[in-house]
Amino acid sequence: MDEPTPSSVCFGEAEYAMEIPLPCPHCHQQIQSVMIVRLLRSRVNFVSSLPRRGHVVACPACKGILSVEVGGI
Repeated sequence: MDEPTPSSVCFGEAEYAMEIPLPCPHCHQQIQSVMIVRLLRSRVNFVSSLPRRGHVVACPACKGILSVEVGGI
């Protein structure tokens, strides 16, 4: 059985296609989709009003975190 390559390993919770390819601000590669990665709060030393979960949008090429606005996640 073939070992998965780093680029073929599933990364993220979901993938969103972009209407037009844009360059990643980190690696400058043209990307046609972005990956959604779930955040789970693992520890807090105080009573927190912050949410227990969240999401990060990342470049599928370099895994760099992107600044975006996605409604309804």
